[in-house]
This record gives sequence, structure tokens and C-alpha cells, in this order.
Amino acid sequence: MSFIDRNPVVGLERQTIYFPDQLLFTYEGKTWDYAAFFAEVREQATALQAAGVQPGERVAYLGLNSVSFMRTMFACWWLGVVFVPLNFRLAPREIAGLLEQCTPRALFVEPGHREVIDTMLGYADVVTGDMALLLIDDDHAVPVPGSITAPWLPASSWVSDRAAGAAEPAIQGADEDDLAILMFTSGTTGKPKGVELSYGNIWWNSVNVDSLVDTRRGDTNLAVAPLFHIGGLNALTIRVMVRGGHVVVRRTFDPRQVLRDIQEYRVNQAFLVPAMLSAMAQTDEFEASKIESLRALICAGAPVPTILLRQYQAKGVEVQQAWGLTETAPFATYLPAELTHQRPGSCGVPMPFTQIKVIDPLSGVEVAEAGQTGELLVKGPNVTKRYWNNPQATESAFSDGWFHSGDIGYCDAEGFLYVVDRLKDMIITGGENVYPAEVERALMEFPGVLDVAVVGVADEKWGESVVAVLSCAEGTIPDIEDVREFSAGLLARYKLPKKLVLTGAVPRNGSGKLDKQAVRLLANNVLEAK
Repeated sequence: MSFIDRNPVVGLERQTIYFPDQLLFTYEGKTWDYAAFFAEVREQATALQAAGVQPGERVAYLGLNSVSFMRTMFACWWLGVVFVPLNFRLAPREIAGLLEQCTPRALFVEPGHREVIDTMLGYADVVTGDMALLLIDDDHAVPVPGSITAPWLPASSWVSDRAAGAAEPAIQGADEDDLAILMFTSGTTGKPKGVELSYGNIWWNSVNVDSLVDTRRGDTNLAVAPLFHIGGLNALTIRVMVRGGHVVVRRTFDPRQVLRDIQEYRVNQAFLVPAMLSAMAQTDEFEASKIESLRALICAGAPVPTILLRQYQAKGVEVQQAWGLTETAPFATYLPAELTHQRPGSCGVPMPFTQIKVIDPLSGVEVAEAGQTGELLVKGPNVTKRYWNNPQATESAFSDGWFHSGDIGYCDAEGFLYVVDRLKDMIITGGENVYPAEVERALMEFPGVLDVAVVGVADEKWGESVVAVLSCAEGTIPDIEDVREFSAGLLARYKLPKKLVLTGAVPRNGSGKLDKQAVRLLANNVLEAK
């Protein structure tokens, strides 16, 4: 079989050759065409090579969504260097742990996160080796406060000085298994694991998406979900860039700004999580917003409540649900737009080049009956093969080529998949299994509820009690009896919350998913205080 180059830089180069003046980025009031962005990527790649960064070594980035983020990633790929996007919400000690794992040759940092790194450098046990600390100083949306002093170097001059007079490097060919991205899991239940995503993983996700989703060359994509997360980065954004599309990049999510962007730029594609859709629907601008241009709105991270599906359908938008993880780059399943309301709650069918099976988590035997729950296993060329320098985690997560997702779900008689919850989040109360996600979907229907999380807390009588943590609109102050009465028609009695915690905001991690560890801590602290 002949070599097929999977490097996205090759696709970017092709667009630049034939369509140099085509609009590529709109970022906080400034635009780039393909030629301008490609020239910046080439210069940064030249600088990295001149600095001695070799193929297979790592370069990390800490900052919000930006063109600088994308430029650094493509410059790494130009050389066959592994790109490491870091979660900008992490604390200094957490960042130190990630850098210790991946040992990057260079770390690009936005000014807003310089203090985090300065604090980290103050820890006696942190060793940075020969890592260059480069402060982003050429982003018009991120002014640099004060002067740049050692150990920091201004990124722009570091790049321009090294690129000046240096030979332009050839674009490194990328095979199926060559490592492209090292992306760390959120680590809410322990030490974060580095997910190795190859160029093949990235490429096959694009093939899967293009095979089922109505995406088109020349589409406008809105990149507002965090790019350090695989959903924001590779659900749609990378593919749009190498396919001749336009990407509107926003540094952070603002529900009103998103609605305005969709209207102004006639956005066709976006990856969002349910919490974002909910926040947009709660704004006073939602009713009048014209967002029907959104033909490929993919939502993942959690099942989308039925009430949100109806709200967006009334706006001419079908919310298309998908399921996947960082390890699946990201999609393993997809529910076509025309089935959004025929199969409420379903995450769809396996992607064309991806296989799914359901097994009994205790016996490991594949589930035979439709509707019987078990752990979802995934296999396919979009699935990572290992964790970074972690053979123990790799061995426990993979068997015979199948990846153990840790998610509990089932397949109905027609072959459509449903994710029930995370295996580790299941609540056992009075000997009955309760899946928090099912209760959360029901409680989202409660009038005035903005966000919800359900966890189990220790209970002498029941083993665990089902606890609902609610964030509600101003003026909505339910009590536990209100919640139980409302839920009684939607859930079995043993699934009804026994305790209620009201909070201003339900804890979520950087990718928009519920931070169950923080939710449990909040619930326990509030209940103990009572």
C-alpha cells in the first residue's frame, strides 16, 4: 500500500497554494486569509527547528482559544513535533505534574497565565530542564502587562530571531501511527493520563464525521468550546481548516456573543456541550436570534435534555447528539439530524469506521439482549492505542484491541445506542442501581432549573442517598418535596432525590462536563453544615 500523508499541514498547504486569499480565521476583530496564516506557521516551524526541536519531542501551549494556539499546533506538525495543549484552568501544581510527564522543549504561555507558571517555578521540586518559557506578546486580544524579564522570553522575537536567515524546513510526512497530540484527561478521579492521539486518529475522525454529518467545503465553523479539549479542537475545527473553510475563534464562551456570531457570520458548524446550549437558551436574546444557518450543530459531553432539543428545533436548528471521549478523537457514535426527535436520549449509531460493543462489566461477556446495560467498548482507527508512559493504565483500558470507555449504556432492538452514565458515578441506594445522568435529565425539566448534577452521598440506612444539586433562576427556590413530587411522574421512586442542595453554579470542568468530585464535595459540605 502506498504512503498516504495524514499531516493536516499538507491540507493547509494545498488550500494556500490554490486559494491563498480565502478567509481562514476571524478572531476577536481581526482576520487571516490562508496565505497569511500559512506564512506565520512556516516562520514558527522554522524557528522551532532552528532552536533544535526534533521530531517526536513535545511543545506545550497554555492559554485560551486563539490563532496563536492554532499557529503553534500547525508549526509543531510541520516538523513532526508533538503538540501538548494544556488545560488553562489548572492550578500551578497540576500544571507542574503535566509538564513533568511530557517534558516539553518549549512552553508557549499567554500573559494571563504567566503567574501560574511563575508560582510553579517557585516550587523547589519542579525541574524545567532546557524548556524555553515563551510569553505570547503578539496577540492583539491579549495585551502584555509590564515588561518581559527572565526566565521569560518574548515569543514573537524568539520566533523571528531564530527564523531569520534559517533554512525553511520541509513539511514532515505523517504516517497513520505517528504521534500528533498529547492531550491530558481531566484527572478528576486521579492523576491525569496523557492520551496519545496520532495523525491517523485525527484523520479518521474527520472521515467519520464527513461520512455522516452535513458538513461542506467552505462552511463557517464557530470555535468557542475550549481548544485544549478534543471536542473543541477535532470534532470539526481542524477539518474545516484543511478543507477550505472559515473558523470564527472566540477566546471564551459567552452565550450572547455566540448567538450574535452565528447570525453575523452565518455559522454552519459548531461543537457545543449541553450546558452551553442551555446558557444560550436562557438569554433574553435567544427568542429573536436568527440561528437557522446552523446545519451541523453537534452536541456531546452529556445527553441533551428534551426541553433543549425542542427549544432549538423551534429556532430551525436540529441539535445532533454524539458520544465519544478524548481517547476516540472524539466521536464514536452520532445521531443523524433527522432522528433527533425520533430517538430522544440516543447518542446514535456507531461511526462508519468505528465499532461498538456492550459487555457485562463483571464477566466481560458481550451483552446479548437489546436494552441490557453494560460497559461500552470501542474499536477503530480513530481510537488511541495507548497512554503516554503509562503501561499500567494502557493495559487496564485495552483488551484485544477494544478500548474500555468506562461509560455504561445499552443498544436498543434497532441498533441505536444510549449512554446511561459513567460506571464510576453509579449510585447504589437500597440495593438498587441509580444512574445520575437519568435523574439529571428529568430534573432539567423542573421549572426554573438552570443546571443540575446528581451524586450519591453516604447514608447509614440506604448505603447511598441520591442528592440533587441545583442551580436555579432568580426567584426559583424549590424544596426537596417540590423536586420529588415533580420527578415522581418521570422516575421510579427509588431514583427520586432524597436530599437537595441549591447552589449558584454547578461545578463543571474545562470541557464543560460535570465535575462530579467537586459536586460531591459541595454536596457533603452543605449537608454537613445543615
